[in-house]
Amino acid sequence: MNPRLLWVPLLLLGCEEISDFIPEVQFSRLEVEEIDFEHIDAGFVFQVDNPNPIRVRLDRFNYDLELQQISLLSGSEPEGLALPAGDSAEVRLPASLIWQDVWSTIQAIRGEDIVDFGLAGSFGFDTNIGPINIPYQADGSFPALRTPGIALGQVRVGGLDLIRGTGTIALDLHVDNDHRSNLRFESLNYDLALTGRPVASGVLSELGQVEGATTSTLTVPMTIDLVQAGGTIVDLLTTGRQADARFDATVDVDTPFGVVPLSIDERGRVDLVR
Repeated sequence: MNPRLLWVPLLLLGCEEISDFIPEVQFSRLEVEEIDFEHIDAGFVFQVDNPNPIRVRLDRFNYDLELQQISLLSGSEPEGLALPAGDSAEVRLPASLIWQDVWSTIQAIRGEDIVDFGLAGSFGFDTNIGPINIPYQADGSFPALRTPGIALGQVRVGGLDLIRGTGTIALDLHVDNDHRSNLRFESLNYDLALTGRPVASGVLSELGQVEGATTSTLTVPMTIDLVQAGGTIVDLLTTGRQADARFDATVDVDTPFGVVPLSIDERGRVDLVR
C-alpha cells in the first residue's frame, strides 16, 4: 500500500483528529563516538513515534546546532527513513566538529567542562494533503575539551658522575588546565635535546596531576648519558647556562571525557640550574 494513501482520509477529519496521525518527535540523547584534543564525533539521537497502521517515510530533516547561542552547524538532510507501522525508530544527526574552529568562534568558560548546546529544526513528511513539517527544539550540555597549555620551564641539574659518564636532570613543565576537573598525566614517552643534541629519552608511568582551572608545574626526572650528550652538553650542565631545548613527547591525559592521548612538541630557551 502506498504510504501516502494513508493521508487521504485525513481530509475528512478535523484538526484534532488529524493530529492523532502525525508522527511525534522527541530528542533522546547526545552520544559521543570519538573525542580527542583535535575533534569530536557525536550524534544527536531522536525518538520518532509513528501512530499510523502502515510505514511512514521521513522525507526531510532540517537542523541548526548552536553552542553558547552561536550557530556552528546547519543544513538539511533527506533521511529517507521509513518509520515502522505503529512503532518507533531512532533518527541520528551526526555532528563532527574541529575544536580549533569551535574555540575560534565561541569562548569556553575557564573552569568549565561543558558548554550549552541548542538544537532546532524540523522533520518533514510529504503527504497527499501537502508537506507536514514537525518542528523540534532541544538543549543540553556539550563536551568542551581544550588542549592543556604546556610550556618549558627550567632544567635542574642533579648529580653528574663524570667517571661513569652518567647524570640526572629534571625538566619542569608548566601545565595550564582550563577545565573544572583535574587533569591527570600518565604514560609519558619523551625525548629531550639541548643545543640540537639528544640528551635524554625514556618512559614515565606517572607524571602527575593538575587541579582544575590552575597552572601547575610537573617535573620529568631524567637520566642522561654524558658520553652520548657530548662535551658541549656536559659544559652546559656543569656551568648552568642557558640552552636551546626541544622536548617531544606523547602522554595520556585523564580528562572529564576519558583518557585522551596528547602529543607535545615544545621548543624554547631554558635555564640550566644546579
